[in-house]
Amino acid sequence: VDPSRLVILKEDDWLMAVDKPSGMAVHTGSGITGGTLVDYVRAYLGPKATRNDFTASPAHRLDRETSGVILVAKRRPAMVHFTEIFTHGHPKKRYLTLVKGKMPKDSGVIDLPLAEHQQTAESKARRGVNMQEAVTRWKVVRQSSEAALLSCTIETGRTHQIRRHLVAVGHPVAGDKKYGDFAFNRDVRARWGLKRLFLHAERIEFPHPEDGRKVVVETPMPPELMDVLKRAALL
Repeated sequence: VDPSRLVILKEDDWLMAVDKPSGMAVHTGSGITGGTLVDYVRAYLGPKATRNDFTASPAHRLDRETSGVILVAKRRPAMVHFTEIFTHGHPKKRYLTLVKGKMPKDSGVIDLPLAEHQQTAESKARRGVNMQEAVTRWKVVRQSSEAALLSCTIETGRTHQIRRHLVAVGHPVAGDKKYGDFAFNRDVRARWGLKRLFLHAERIEFPHPEDGRKVVVETPMPPELMDVLKRAALL
């Protein structure tokens, strides 16, 4: 882990906002043992990573293949604040994504409950599939006959929400190996050079844990995604 690789968008005594690259997992998990965002953050902070028995930790998640802004709490009160915000306050998050096909209008809302992602088999057997409220708002940024670049905001934070919602309305995210259109993925890889999930967390707006002041952090789309848009004639 080379901490100099960490791209820090904002940092103060309470928090860090980091630009996570695609392919970097946030935490260790199934099949992921190291080189995570947690590892990079703690290597960067060194001895300052732990204060008053609290070790700096990401305040929310991004899928491994998704790039963009992620917040890290450096102090326990900051983590308590972010947990409250992400559970009840809904920070304003904006994503950019490339999807298959021509959108039916310039903007819309997908209000479609999603099955709880982490529900156990025992729970499903006992009470059935637990459906959770999920709302995604989308707006067309650029459109061609084959694909659309969308700006999406989410009012709920369900696992893989944008990816699951867009495929449900017939417009799967380009490069999505789990939910996507595999023939479309092969085509955009061959013609436009897309080698990853086209989903980027571009912007987050939230109240600061110290005094509640509004904070906005943004990061531009990575060069590899800009190149895809150029090849797709969507720039």
